[in-house]
Amino acid sequence: MTTMTWGLLGPDALGDERRTRTLGLGRAVRSFNELAVPGLGGVWLGKHLFLATLGVRVAQEARARRKQVTNIEVANAVEALACWYGLRSNRESRPDPRLRGFRKLAGKEDVAFAKVRAAGFYVSQPMRMSVGQALPSLGLVEAGSTRFNTFSCTAAGEALIAVQSTPYNPCYGKRNVLDYLVDWVKGEVKQPTAKKLIDVLSPLVALSSDARAVVFERLRLGGSHESAQETQRRRAALVWVESLRKKNSLGFSWADLPDAIGDLAHWHDLQAGALFFQTRDAALAVLDALERHIGESGNGLRHSLHGKAPAGVAPHLELLRRAAGAYRRLEQQTAASRDPLRIQHADAMADAAKFCRECVEGNDSDVLRKLVERDERVLHLKGADIVPGPAFDGGRSVRARNEADVAADQDEDEGEDAEDTRSTSSRPVSTWPDGLSYRVRNLFLLNADLLGKLDEWRDVASVNGESL
Repeated sequence: MTTMTWGLLGPDALGDERRTRTLGLGRAVRSFNELAVPGLGGVWLGKHLFLATLGVRVAQEARARRKQVTNIEVANAVEALACWYGLRSNRESRPDPRLRGFRKLAGKEDVAFAKVRAAGFYVSQPMRMSVGQALPSLGLVEAGSTRFNTFSCTAAGEALIAVQSTPYNPCYGKRNVLDYLVDWVKGEVKQPTAKKLIDVLSPLVALSSDARAVVFERLRLGGSHESAQETQRRRAALVWVESLRKKNSLGFSWADLPDAIGDLAHWHDLQAGALFFQTRDAALAVLDALERHIGESGNGLRHSLHGKAPAGVAPHLELLRRAAGAYRRLEQQTAASRDPLRIQHADAMADAAKFCRECVEGNDSDVLRKLVERDERVLHLKGADIVPGPAFDGGRSVRARNEADVAADQDEDEGEDAEDTRSTSSRPVSTWPDGLSYRVRNLFLLNADLLGKLDEWRDVASVNGESL
């Protein structure tokens, strides 16, 4: 992003970035998530919306007072300050996903704006990046373009800031929260030590009841640029996840259209998206297995497409064919759908259909060839041979990730056991279906957060695949 001024990825994140495999499916991934819960972006916590909106407003006011700053650097700095407050008050030994910068902010004492705005002070991918889409979609900002630096607060954004900040005003001397932060940005406040500011900003402290009400309203009404169907889909999804919460169950059957959804086209898009994501994940599992085989075979670090699929890869290919076949069957059953939102995403749907077709047509070598052609980062095609690409490591990253997942699962098991000794009334009876859009899971958590019920789901829900 050309307007990003916060810094580059550090060495600790570069390896993961280089190994990221999109398989040329980015457009389809974005579209299925948008069809599931329009306009939500990566939001799962109400405080994150508030912080990003506040960052825009502080930047606006600072510029009005002749301080040359951008929305991005001020929003990043406000978020960093909020996480700094949260990390200093967090008594748990493990990182809390409501916060960022667990390592970067450790030991930092000087939080003057001149320091906090500097590249490398905070994380390379702040939470602001995952909520940027939601701000205009929910009507909290006006957007001159998709770029964060063009955002300006709407009346709804001003209302959210006001109802969250007013109970803490004045927060320092005669200054209110907004003025105090603007003075911090201008350098007139070196160390923002106002105790009231901690609760206003820290992601570990939930929004006030009035602020939660504003977010609920924005989720239901949306912004002026949204279509009525997009707003209706998000509203229906919100009612649906609340019904699941009330039933104390994350599970459901695709055969039963929930009353809360009502729209069969929406339900179809949720199911098709789940099958597509299952297919995508199965394809990645094939590539991971093939990488391990090449790394361990000692056969000149290559696999010939003239031979059979390796024994460790063949089962993954079978799972891939099943997932892709299920997606194609569902799409064929609903091919006559003329849903306006689906038409809007027609090119992305064509990408998904082409990918799933490649996963089932031809023999195993044909499928492997197509997958490697889509990869070219970890594995590379050289004639009829599959050879290491620039990010190849023989599967070490996959093994390390799996070991980390096991450790995380064990930590979560210990947490669940501890909670079970206190109460079992909030335990869910089932989990999300495979492949379901992460936006549904995030909307579930956001709804729980806005109802003050987030802690009841900490050990069983997840945020973008990471345990909460």
